Formats: sequence, C-alpha cells, structure tokens
Amino acid sequence: MAILVRYERNELERAIYLSQSFYRLIHRKARQEGSGYSVLRDVALLKYKSPTLTIGGDRLGQLVTDLQKLSGATILGRKEVSDFLAICEKAAANGQALWVSGDMYPEL
Repeated sequence: MAILVRYERNELERAIYLSQSFYRLIHRKARQEGSGYSVLRDVALLKYKSPTLTIGGDRLGQLVTDLQKLSGATILGRKEVSDFLAICEKAAANGQALWVSGDMYPEL
C-alpha cells in the first residue's frame, strides 16, 4: 500500500509504503461496516488500482484516532501502525493531507 504525503506549500512529496501484512491487518480489522474504524475502513476498502483516496482535515484527525485504537487492539504489525500513526500526526499538525493508493491485494 502506498501512502503519499504532499507538502502543500512547497509541492514536495514523500511516499511511504506499508507491507502486505499491514494491509491484511487493516483489511481484517477495519473493512466491516460498524467496525469502529471510520476512516481506516475507507483505506482498507481500497482495491488494486482504485482511485487515490485523499485524507485531510477532520478525516485525518479521525484516521489518527483509528490508528491509535488499532495500535491498542493488535500486537501484529504494531511497528507499522505506529509508523503510519506518526506520519498522520505530523501531517495533521502541519495542515497537510495524505494521498493513499491501494496497490496490494488483501488476499495475498
């Protein structure tokens, strides 16, 4: 899964990539309606070659909350969850947005 952080004021971009196991984790934990992960659910529902999902503003704050909740609910993939959480917190603090593209198959 590719996460692209665009620095809006100076047009610099930074991409981070999350492993297939992270994608399987969020696909398993967050994709069901009523899972309690409102924005992370949107990320988990991305499919291979789906349109890019933009997350900013209040939705980025909710993604931070979703990741904090996920971090407390799992041992597997905790490092990637905390790394992704740190990127989201930094982007939210700086008024930036994330562009997320799904480039993995959850069933792999």
